[in-house]
Amino acid sequence: MDGAAVSVATGVMGSLLAKLSALLGEERGLLKGVKGDIRFLRDELSTMNVFLMNMASVEENMDVQVKDWRNKVRELSYDIEDCIDLFMHKLNRGDDKVNIVLKMAKKIRMLWSRHQIANQIQELKARVKEESDRRLRYYFSECNAHVDGTKIDPRLPALYVEEEKLVGIHGPMEEIIELLMKEDGSGQKLKVVSIVGFGGLGKTTLANQVYNKIKDQFDCSAFISVSQSPNIKKILFDMLKDVTSRDNSDDDKQIKVVGVKGDKSDDERQLIGKLRVFLENKRYFIIVDDIWSASAWEHVRLALPENSLCSRIITTTRNVNVAKSCCSGFQGSVYNIQPLNEQDSKKLFLKRLFHSDSNFPTHLEEVSHAIIKKCHGFPLAIICLASLLASKSDTKDQWEQVHNSLSSAFSSQGMSDILLLSYYDLPYHLKTCLLYLSVFPEDYKIDRDELIWRWIAEGFITEVKGQTLDQVGGSYFNELINRNMIQPIDIKYDGTANACRVHDMVLNLIISISSEENFLTVVDEQGYKYLGNKIRRLSFQSNSVENDVNVVQKIMDNLSQLPDQFGNLHYLQTLDIRGSGIEKFPPTVVRLHNLARLLVGNKVQLPDGIGDLQSLQVLSSARLYKPLKLVEDLRRLTKLRTLEIVLHGSDTLGAHEMGRYEEALESSLTVLGKHKIQSLEISCCDYLRDKLLDLLCCTVPNIQKLVISGNCINRPSQQMLSLVNLAHLDIYFQRIKQEDLSVLGSISTLLYLRLKLHFVPDERLCISSQQFQSLMEFRFIYYEGGGLRMLFQQEAMAKLRRLQIRFRAEEMESNAGFEFSFHHLSSLEDLHATISCYRATRSSVEAAEAAIRNAASIHPGHLKVSIIREWESRMAGLRER
Repeated sequence: MDGAAVSVATGVMGSLLAKLSALLGEERGLLKGVKGDIRFLRDELSTMNVFLMNMASVEENMDVQVKDWRNKVRELSYDIEDCIDLFMHKLNRGDDKVNIVLKMAKKIRMLWSRHQIANQIQELKARVKEESDRRLRYYFSECNAHVDGTKIDPRLPALYVEEEKLVGIHGPMEEIIELLMKEDGSGQKLKVVSIVGFGGLGKTTLANQVYNKIKDQFDCSAFISVSQSPNIKKILFDMLKDVTSRDNSDDDKQIKVVGVKGDKSDDERQLIGKLRVFLENKRYFIIVDDIWSASAWEHVRLALPENSLCSRIITTTRNVNVAKSCCSGFQGSVYNIQPLNEQDSKKLFLKRLFHSDSNFPTHLEEVSHAIIKKCHGFPLAIICLASLLASKSDTKDQWEQVHNSLSSAFSSQGMSDILLLSYYDLPYHLKTCLLYLSVFPEDYKIDRDELIWRWIAEGFITEVKGQTLDQVGGSYFNELINRNMIQPIDIKYDGTANACRVHDMVLNLIISISSEENFLTVVDEQGYKYLGNKIRRLSFQSNSVENDVNVVQKIMDNLSQLPDQFGNLHYLQTLDIRGSGIEKFPPTVVRLHNLARLLVGNKVQLPDGIGDLQSLQVLSSARLYKPLKLVEDLRRLTKLRTLEIVLHGSDTLGAHEMGRYEEALESSLTVLGKHKIQSLEISCCDYLRDKLLDLLCCTVPNIQKLVISGNCINRPSQQMLSLVNLAHLDIYFQRIKQEDLSVLGSISTLLYLRLKLHFVPDERLCISSQQFQSLMEFRFIYYEGGGLRMLFQQEAMAKLRRLQIRFRAEEMESNAGFEFSFHHLSSLEDLHATISCYRATRSSVEAAEAAIRNAASIHPGHLKVSIIREWESRMAGLRER
């Protein structure tokens, strides 16, 4: 896998080296002698790039002198790229359709530009040579990384905190013990519980409390820490010393068998052998704390025999994938440690600050709650802020000053050390992607897809064979979640997140690092301190988000057209004009040959020649104003993966034109279906209502996501069974019967179904255990009245986790009564019900709500229920008042 084009470690070296190589291949534009200078730059910078990549792996211990040199080289790469980009822009600028006078003027300007570029390259060559000489002068190498031998492990205090000072730990401790000790049919096999969570949540403290409470129930025990750079031999030696500590005093024979006390001259293999022999016939309890990689766990695991004596292991890690690896092959459970709730956060804060859990002084109560809220339940953050406030006077002004400068408080030594451990453990491409998140303000909801495409535009994503850049970007996003560096929100049916947030503590850390590395400059309401660096990326941020949104919306509303020169933005990848006043594109927009995403409103007229945008992967909400030509052009967009279109109806086209329109649509969809189309959303016209489903099944059989809106389809088609990869279906039918439901239920790949019905079915629909066997989220909606005329049989929808229903209370009471069968949905976790109160009595609405809650109460799991009322103002008896 090649390196990313742009990274915090190497700047723009990746893209710059590619551009220099491309420039050397140019047969035009360069003065004599310049090629030699460019070749020198490429070769010298290539060597520097390798050095920078090597140094990125030891960033934590990088020598100050080396760091300064690295920063200069990185900034130099940006300056060289700016120079090359400007020259290439001038070289390729202009229209061939100009008269001879303009052509001569252009040639004169180009000659002048060539002399300018030659002079600039000479200057840049001198700067590169100077930095290369400096490295040799001061002998910079990878050995300039140093390790501070006096550094104290920041997790050490967690092992020695008194139990009476702990808050909110009793519940999690009992849950861990329950997971370890419960009878679950596994007999006496070895069992593993892996505690996973963000740094500072108290994983080590929790594991230590469990260890102290139950270790005496085992023949032997050990508590070992692995850390980021594990010394496996030392870890195994310490484990051997711990597990044999009881036998060293009581059983000399056992010691001799093991060859104890674990000679320090033993190698890893000998230590593993001694541990296995000693533990083979013992019920042991081992804590393996602070594991950072699966490979480190595998080394430790080799020493722990599966002896079927009810032995137990607890591991702690910040990485979800590592936690899963620890449990793999054992009777394992992953335990996600949670932040403290509001009450426990307050209690811990009071204990640390006032040595009691009484209330705050009256004058400090409001600011105290504001400070605690900023900690988001993280014990380490609460402790750090309590320690800081302990050194301040108990005045409201002093505490408000601390609240207003929480970014510096979160950067205190204890917090910083804990967070930096996670940051330094990231591979350099993930460090780059994480630092970019400092462009977003505090508590901002960051859309997953938008973020990934920004990463792509910046050049942060490394190409991987067989994957698109946004697929690779998706893996980066998931890895940051698994490492607990970002918080997932808007979780979908399949467990993936639609968006994320950055915890305040992490945000303050990455803003600090971004500033130090001159990666990104943040300008807030206080402005920013100029440090003499060139600004490479700039983010304006404000606390008044609502006002900012209003300003942006006003700007977008007043934006009514794009200039003709817009087509000269040759490297533009995303164009999003949703929410603007633009209704028509300039003809030059089809020259945007690198455009990958075109997001428009359904009132926008697409330009002629849309098929020239050969790089287009996403075309969203496009209304086909010139239907035949545009529909025909769609077949040329063979890289399209997501297509959202609004089809014309017979009100705008005659019968003959509609026939040609249908043929063109079928032809284009057939071509797209043979290439990369994965997601299709169509607003159906009345003319195609009876034909669209069969047409789609024949043309795009490999579609993964299908949304049909607009005019409702009559009923499901048997041909839907040919959609062998369909996972997401959002569809609007007039009405369905039991056999129609059976067709939908037989689509074995379906994970998400939003089923909208215009009319209530004539019969009660029944879902059996043989239908919808993979479905994870089901949304069932009536638009024109009706009760919930659907029953779930026992073991129906075995994998369903989320259910949303909408019905009218009036119709349900009069037709079928309030009969629900949610308890048969064994995997159901979330139930969301919308009750239409239109023309219903208050008593019938309340009866419907009670029936839902009663049905949920007998569900075998912990079902989360939410109920909302719709049209409450139109409830029977209210209109007359």
